[in-house]
Amino acid sequence: MLPELTFSQILLLSILFIVFVLLLSIIRLVRRLKRQSEINLGEQNRALIASQRLNKVILQSLNFNGVIQKIAETIPNELYFDTGIVAVIERVSQTIKKVGISSTREAQDSAKALTDSFNKIGISLNDPNNYMAKAVRENKHLVTSDLYDVLGPIITREEARSLQSIIGTKTSVVYPIYGSLSTAIGVFVVGTRKKEKELSTYELAIIQNFVQGVGIAMEHAMLYSNLEKTSEQLKLANIKLQQLDRLKDEFVSLASHELRTPMTVIKSYLWMMLDKNNALSLSEKQRMYIDRAYTSTQRLINLVNDMLNVSRIESGRFTLSIKPLDAAELIGTVHSEMLPKATEQKINLQFVRPLQPLPQVQADPERVEQVLINLVGNALKFTPENGTIRVEIKSNPLERMETISVVDNGKGISREDMTKLFKKFSMVGNNYLQKQNSQGTGLGLYLSKAIIELMGGKIWVESEGEGKGSRFSFTLRTA
Repeated sequence: MLPELTFSQILLLSILFIVFVLLLSIIRLVRRLKRQSEINLGEQNRALIASQRLNKVILQSLNFNGVIQKIAETIPNELYFDTGIVAVIERVSQTIKKVGISSTREAQDSAKALTDSFNKIGISLNDPNNYMAKAVRENKHLVTSDLYDVLGPIITREEARSLQSIIGTKTSVVYPIYGSLSTAIGVFVVGTRKKEKELSTYELAIIQNFVQGVGIAMEHAMLYSNLEKTSEQLKLANIKLQQLDRLKDEFVSLASHELRTPMTVIKSYLWMMLDKNNALSLSEKQRMYIDRAYTSTQRLINLVNDMLNVSRIESGRFTLSIKPLDAAELIGTVHSEMLPKATEQKINLQFVRPLQPLPQVQADPERVEQVLINLVGNALKFTPENGTIRVEIKSNPLERMETISVVDNGKGISREDMTKLFKKFSMVGNNYLQKQNSQGTGLGLYLSKAIIELMGGKIWVESEGEGKGSRFSFTLRTA
């Protein structure tokens, strides 16, 4: 017969039982927390490995399609989900296209067919039923157990079920992808064999963090691909421009040669008609018309010659005959040639001869003469009657250069017009009639600059403003 327990003994046993139950509960809780901690640690490691893998994808490849495919392959390989889809939004067509799809070996044929359909058809961003389009419009992730919600209507419901059966996907999670801007650039889909309720919050968080990295990777790849595409287009455009430039040079050269011969013949006949013996039979008006025709023909010949020289310079076919040259003697020759025209215009053309002989320069005599005639001719156009044009030459032994200047007290040049000089077909002034009457082809200074620079010198202009004259100077290297 069991002894009877006192109240205090019963109380003690009750307390011991409660303590025992509490200890069991604590042990179970500790074990559960330990298991959960191990699971979380494993998932953290999984997320870290996936992030490292994604970084490698970003760093190792900038090819757009290659990056998308590698991102898709990262999902089953590193995140341990079963399938992955990465798609891009085409803003022009408002569709979701160009996908990367990961899959099992059994589903590779289906994945290829799906990729082809995606690229050809795409999914409209306005599709009311497709979860990819809805995720972009609603700016949130969506979960479905029916693969047709993700891939319809590019495949039929029956095809979606067949593919889902082959892959074994029970749940698909769809995320919009964002880069640095607030506009979605793509869609990210993961498939798993788990049911929706079996997906932990932590697993969803892993995917969300992964999607953010995907957005950066895709944006970088898109920028690089666009840059590559633009560079290729610029390269092709540059090649085409070079071809057109060569055709232009050939056309200008051919046309100039063909024009120069008949114009020279016309000029010769006009000159013969203006000869003293023949001019006596002409009326004053006839002589005026023929003289104008002669002058215009000469201007046209000058234009053709200038265009030929420009074409040769720009195509690298312009040749120079460099030799030792007495610059002062050449200036004296040009002065003598231009003096009658200056006298006719009642302009005082002076050549300030150096007091002592100067060193010879290394230059092409014909081209230097061409530059001098152009500069003096320009000065004659812009200097009024009773004005003065002065040609100077100075030596700089330290720099082994000689500076030749053409100085006038004519119209001068405004600050605005200074920037137009030495450019092809540039003309100063605002009045068209003034330009027609006083200016030539607009190529003279451009050619002068090119010629002087080819000989190793430089050319420039100085003017204090309109009405204050101008000074055009250029340098030549001494021998």
